[in-house]
Amino acid sequence: MTVGGLSRKQCFGLIAVLMIAAHYFYFRVPFVANDYGSYKAEWPLLVDMLISLPLLYYFMFRPTLREFLKAWLGIAAAGVLVGRLLIPAEDKQLWRAIEGYWLLVVVLEVALELYVLMLVLHRVQAAMRLSGNADEAMERTIRGQLGASRFVPFAVFEMRVWYYGLFMRRGERLRFRGEQHFSYDKNDGNVSNQFAFLMVMLFEMPLMHMFLHLALSKPRLAWTLDILSLMSMLYLLAEYRASLWRPISLDYNALLIRNGVLTGDREVAYGLIEAVVRCEDGIRRQRGILRFRQSGRLNVEIRLRENSKLATPFGGEQSVSRIYLSLDHPDAFIDALRQRL
Repeated sequence: MTVGGLSRKQCFGLIAVLMIAAHYFYFRVPFVANDYGSYKAEWPLLVDMLISLPLLYYFMFRPTLREFLKAWLGIAAAGVLVGRLLIPAEDKQLWRAIEGYWLLVVVLEVALELYVLMLVLHRVQAAMRLSGNADEAMERTIRGQLGASRFVPFAVFEMRVWYYGLFMRRGERLRFRGEQHFSYDKNDGNVSNQFAFLMVMLFEMPLMHMFLHLALSKPRLAWTLDILSLMSMLYLLAEYRASLWRPISLDYNALLIRNGVLTGDREVAYGLIEAVVRCEDGIRRQRGILRFRQSGRLNVEIRLRENSKLATPFGGEQSVSRIYLSLDHPDAFIDALRQRL
């Protein structure tokens, strides 16, 4: 459903922005409503953030109770931040008391996010028992939750990070789309290099944690940096484990490129491929070139036909002329691909 060419999400976002702009005008510009700057009540902003916007969200989207609670917590947390930025320090009374409980709001929201994550993972595991294909199970589950939303690729990526980083067990049981599969984990010590970098980060984190808390005057900033470091560690761990098990595959009608945890199945139809040959390492980044290298050495070049376009990982298309891969057995891959062209 659209209103004047805008989707419901866009309408909701526009209303929220206009509401914040109105409060900014109220708190920052002297006029008749704030008695020309002498009276700046905080309660209207509180009511809008805790009641008006959540109710508007409910009536516009009709979410389930769990989705509504999640949205309400998100709006409330955002409202605390908005009030902190909009209300002048000398006029804060109610908001100063609210800011003391910001951590509780964040903890509740994180707890709800983790609950939703575990629920989705449970459904993914149930779907995997039927097919063994983790990637397809994740995408099918996320699309079942979000429909055709533009956020689906990002949500699937996040789910892959959590799954391969923390929840994957017995990777040898995983199944992937395709008739022939080719690995890239051993090429020039690819995953060994990734593992070494992980170990360096792991041993460095306690020292960095102590240094940050000694060097920074604000513990909140130090903890924020710690959390970002942990998230980076999770991504690198997921990249390492995904590189061990997610292959590059040849299906009946397309080449399927997987590379670590970042991208899903990037399809290259055989009709787009002009030639496939061996190549040397050292290919630089250029427009129209895709490189899937990680910590290995590039050894396969795939030349595409003129004006070829491929889907990007997170929606949209891009013009591509050549693709470079880093494989454990490049000659076997080249022979197999040539037979399908």
